[in-house]
Amino acid sequence: MEHSPAVGSRLASVNCIATAPVTVLIVEDDEIVRELGVELLSDAGFQVLEASNGKEALSLLESNSKIGVLFTDINMPGSLDGITLASIAAVKWPHLAIIIGSGNVLPRSDGLPSGITFIRKPCDPESVIQLIRERMTTSA
Repeated sequence: MEHSPAVGSRLASVNCIATAPVTVLIVEDDEIVRELGVELLSDAGFQVLEASNGKEALSLLESNSKIGVLFTDINMPGSLDGITLASIAAVKWPHLAIIIGSGNVLPRSDGLPSGITFIRKPCDPESVIQLIRERMTTSA
């Protein structure tokens, strides 16, 4: 079956969109944990951005509309902890899939905005990858 050049171009752009990697923003103040997360998610095929605190994360969210997943720690330096960051992001960027993780703090059941997933750290790398993929399909 032959396609005109215009149809072929549209098909190519649709295929490109369908296979574009998901961009994940990791927000973690512990440099080693952040680097491991970046490596894990990059190896799994995600495009990964990183921030060491909530203020950096907000700046990246404001400047990059391709971010589809926010994965943040709860405890971070400065005035913007992970729960506050997630709450702001959920309102300003409702398309985001938001995951909050912590090994130290367990949020109250009513402490997280609706639609935000909490995971306990340390977590199984494959479970994190699966969770991100699931959240992307439910937030799309």
